Parts: sequence; structure tokens; C-alpha cells
Amino acid sequence: MLEKLKAGQTIRCTIERAARTEDDQQTIMRLMRNDPKFKRELKSAQEHRVRTLLIVSRGKRPWEVRERSSKLVRPVKGATWTMRYYPQIANDFASVSRFLKIEAA
Repeated sequence: MLEKLKAGQTIRCTIERAARTEDDQQTIMRLMRNDPKFKRELKSAQEHRVRTLLIVSRGKRPWEVRERSSKLVRPVKGATWTMRYYPQIANDFASVSRFLKIEAA
């Protein structure tokens, strides 16, 4: 299926099997974060963390207490996302293709 896709084409991806290794899970999460909906939510959460940044004194110097980033995407069976396909991410798709169902949207 990957050979038929063109750059800029919108695709829909669905997780058919749960990835077992941490590397495969991280690759799938990285691909899921390309969904425009998830991008907006992550950007909004990042802006909120910057607005509510807590600065305390540590050794008489300002110290920024940063919150951890949100984990909005989860690589679980049945999760679906839509994104644009680019040739630069073909290797990522190839490495986790056994877990995904990819179709043109």
C-alpha cells in the first residue's frame, strides 16, 4: 500500500495489533502526533504550560519548575488517526506496517 501513496495525500491509519516493543510504540505515537487534531491539542497544552510556568528561588537564583508534557496519543488496538503522507516518513511506516492498516482517505 505504501508504494501507491503520493506525497501530500490524506491517509487514514488504524492500529490492528498492539505493538509489543517500546520502539514500535514510540514510532506509532510519533506517527499519531501528525494528526492535525492531536497537533492542535498538544500545542494548546504546551502554551498552557508556558503560561502557568512556576518560577521558584533555588540557591538565590530563579528556577523554572516545568511540568511534563501531555500524553494525548496512546498506541492501543483500534486507535485511528488521519494525516498527510510524505515520503520522509515512509521508513517509519514500513517499520510498523505489520501493526497498522493504512488506507487512502
